[in-house]
Amino acid sequence: MSHWIMAILSAIFGLVGLFMASRAHDFGIALFGIALAVWAALFCWWMIKLRYDEIEQHVDG
Repeated sequence: MSHWIMAILSAIFGLVGLFMASRAHDFGIALFGIALAVWAALFCWWMIKLRYDEIEQHVDG
């Protein structure tokens, strides 16, 4: 269950980052927003990888 909560929070942070980047008036905030969105996407991919690794461990024994 905590994987779902972390994935949802990460997706929300990613959307907030994209919103910040789109509304930014200076380069620093735009860069931070893009970095936040990239981090959220990578974190979600990492969570998916962890889940497949857990499944693989259960199958292998």
